Amino acid sequence: MCAVVIAWVNPYPLLKPGLRAILANRRQPDEIIVVTRHCLEMQRQFRDDFPQVTLLSQSPESTIPALRAIGIRASSSAVVLVTEDHCTPAGDWVERATRAILAGSGVVSGPVENACTSRWRDWAAFLTEYSGVVRPAVRGVVNGVPGNNVAYRRDVADEVARTLADGLWESFALPSLEKRVRFTFDPDMLVNHARPFDFNYFGVQRYHFCRAFAGMRLGSQSGAKRWLYVCGSVVLPVFLFWRALRNLLERRRLIARFLICSPLILFYFVVGALGEMAGYAFGSTDSLRYVE
Repeated sequence: MCAVVIAWVNPYPLLKPGLRAILANRRQPDEIIVVTRHCLEMQRQFRDDFPQVTLLSQSPESTIPALRAIGIRASSSAVVLVTEDHCTPAGDWVERATRAILAGSGVVSGPVENACTSRWRDWAAFLTEYSGVVRPAVRGVVNGVPGNNVAYRRDVADEVARTLADGLWESFALPSLEKRVRFTFDPDMLVNHARPFDFNYFGVQRYHFCRAFAGMRLGSQSGAKRWLYVCGSVVLPVFLFWRALRNLLERRRLIARFLICSPLILFYFVVGALGEMAGYAFGSTDSLRYVE
């Protein structure tokens, strides 16, 4: 048995294409669980359109990690796939993930590609976040594990859910898991990222995401360590810009697009660095609630 879990926080029109793609997958998931903080009126519309999908309602203050944790724990399948509410999986996505888990992997992930290709600002936002997980054009390159294209074995999913329920991203659980379970990267287990980003919106999102991440990373660390990270944030934009470019050079893809978008990408990295700086200095406050 396999389940698909989605935290739904974005506008409803962004969710529908991905759900239809999952329902049309070559191997049908046994469970599709959508967990949302949207209003009851929007939930009623959802239930009318997708009666075969389980919808769980949570409070408007719920964060994405909390919603994902609830969805994973509500599932009963041996394989749990997680994606986002604005991603459209390929037609064999469920089949590939399930096959890899049943073959002995604890975690299997795949690449994320940009589906909003008509505007440079959408490319800039996408490459700011996803340069390290686009599909490689060369053999032997292994991507990181994106939170919107990953499948877990049941016991691993339960461990990830505990991390999410603690208010952390799943990436905080991965270092420990890598020592104990097999990670597999399937370059053909594809999802398409179909979220357009206006300039102001993405800038605000970037700030809150990075501030929340900084708060998660340091937690209750001492003031001295916090201020060491604050000072280190000054060099973050240059470091992250080079790392993103290096990712694409390694994968031999999208390099020209990155360079064309580089002024905007660098600006987004500066905004993110300011968010991290604030998070290290003063904590994340409620930034995670604003992340979509």
